[in-house]
Amino acid sequence: MLLFFSLTQLVNAQLSTIPPVGPKAMGMGGVSAVNSDLWSVLNNPGGIADAEELAAFVNYRTIFDFAPFNTVSAGVVSPTAFGTAGLSVFRFGDELFNTQMFSLSFARKVGIIQLGVKASYLQLNIEGFGNRGVFVADIGGIATLTPELTFGAHIYNFSQSTVSAETQERVPTLIRLALAYEPTDQFILSIEGEKDVDQDPDIKLGLQYRLIESLYLRTGFSGLNNTHSFGGGLLLKRFVIDYAVRIDRTLGSTHNFGLSFYPKR
Repeated sequence: MLLFFSLTQLVNAQLSTIPPVGPKAMGMGGVSAVNSDLWSVLNNPGGIADAEELAAFVNYRTIFDFAPFNTVSAGVVSPTAFGTAGLSVFRFGDELFNTQMFSLSFARKVGIIQLGVKASYLQLNIEGFGNRGVFVADIGGIATLTPELTFGAHIYNFSQSTVSAETQERVPTLIRLALAYEPTDQFILSIEGEKDVDQDPDIKLGLQYRLIESLYLRTGFSGLNNTHSFGGGLLLKRFVIDYAVRIDRTLGSTHNFGLSFYPKR
């Protein structure tokens, strides 16, 4: 029981209260703050400002081949007359311990800058102990510095929401700063620094290469956890299939499957 609750606390801090980054970002070492795509609705909300059409996704992440650590997420993004709106949900865990998050995002592009905000409701449930809900706020932006260089910044839980007023246990607050270098349409090299206010900083490196018109290959590295990632994406007419695997020498492999749908293509 002690081992279970110790592990639960670790997972709660690192996984259960933080939305998944999606298979594209995982395949690139976890770099997410500088990406402008559908998966940004889970991460940096500023990244959805470039969306030109309605799109939706579902995502499944299995961690360490252990069912209680699995995550299911889904989202939809749609341009509007005032900017881009997004909705996302995710669920982590099983019947004994689980968390759910429901999020609404809005982003707008102003010149070379994409700005976005996200409001989320996070609920934690432990069988026999009840549940607790808390609001979490994100803010993020992406700036196109040159045609080849892009800068992204994202703060998750800048409101520093607490799970428990009695213990002052907080939802993790993450600050992410990233740069992406895209010398050609085929190649993207990204670097990101991530700092949890209560943990050591992490440096991530990510690489994406378009092998052919409809096939992308990805790889990356995370320094703090010493993990390597690999993945790819396949573009079909209305669907995009993404997959990533993160290899941890201590804890094993994490697999991430994603399916995106573009109904108007």
